[in-house]
Amino acid sequence: MTMSFEASRIQTPERAQSLARRVLGGSGSAGIFAYRLGESLPFVAHGLAADGSLVIAARPEGLLPATAPGFGVDVRMDAVLHSADPSVSIVAASVHLLGELTWVGEAELQSLRDTGLPSRVADLADLPGMQVGIVEIERAVLHDLDGATVVDLDELRAPSPLDELAAQGAVARLGQDALKDLCWAVMVGRLEGQVCVADAPPAACAHTMGRVFCVDADLGGVTLMLVSPGEAHVVYAPFPRPVASVDALEGALAALVQAAAADLAS
Repeated sequence: MTMSFEASRIQTPERAQSLARRVLGGSGSAGIFAYRLGESLPFVAHGLAADGSLVIAARPEGLLPATAPGFGVDVRMDAVLHSADPSVSIVAASVHLLGELTWVGEAELQSLRDTGLPSRVADLADLPGMQVGIVEIERAVLHDLDGATVVDLDELRAPSPLDELAAQGAVARLGQDALKDLCWAVMVGRLEGQVCVADAPPAACAHTMGRVFCVDADLGGVTLMLVSPGEAHVVYAPFPRPVASVDALEGALAALVQAAAADLAS
C-alpha cells in the first residue's frame, strides 16, 4: 500500500486506537488458534469488558474444553472488521494478537456479569456447551489504512457505543456526487486527511467503477473508497473533533461535504 497524491499527512493515533477498541470490542468477526494444541475456534463471540479485559464465548472441541478453569493456553487471535456496506466486500481493519486464553469458572463468570459482560458474549454465555474465557493480551497489532500499528494495551477499554448501520446510512444519504467531492478534496490536498492506493475490491466490476463506498465511519471521521479500473483510492477524512452520537456524526459529515464543495469550486 503506497501513498498517493499530495494530501496532507496527519498523525492519527486516536483513530488507530479507536479502531482497535471497536475491532476487539465486538465489531469484528474473530477466530482463535491454540497453536501449541493444534486446535482452533474459527468463530468466537468477543468483546471488551468494562476494565478492558478481552472476553470470549465459544463452543470448543478437542482438548480445549477439557482445559481446567484458571489454566492458561497460548493462543493467536485474528479479528476482522468489514465495511457495513452490504453491496461490496471490503475489510476496514484487522487486529492480530498473541495472548493466553483462560476459561473462567462459575464464580468468575458471575463476577464478570456483575461488572459488565460484553453484550455479544452475554447473549451466548448460557447456551449449552458454551464456555467463557478471558484472553490476556501480550501483543496486538492493528492493520488498516496506516499499515501496521502496535496497539497500546494500556488504552484498551470498551468502545463508545456506535450504531454502525446507522453510521453507514448517514454516509450513504450524502449521495455519490457529494462523496466524490469529499474524496477529491482530500486527494488534492484541499481538505486534511489521508490517501492511499489499494487493490480494487474483489467484487469490483463495471457497475462499481467510479463509485464511492464507505469503508468505515466512526466518531472521529469517515473512510471512503473511490474505485477506479484496477485500483482504489482509500481516503480518510477526519472530523475537526470527535462526535458523540450518530446525529452529531451526520452533522459533521454534512460540514465536511460542504467544505469539500466550496474548496473545489474556488
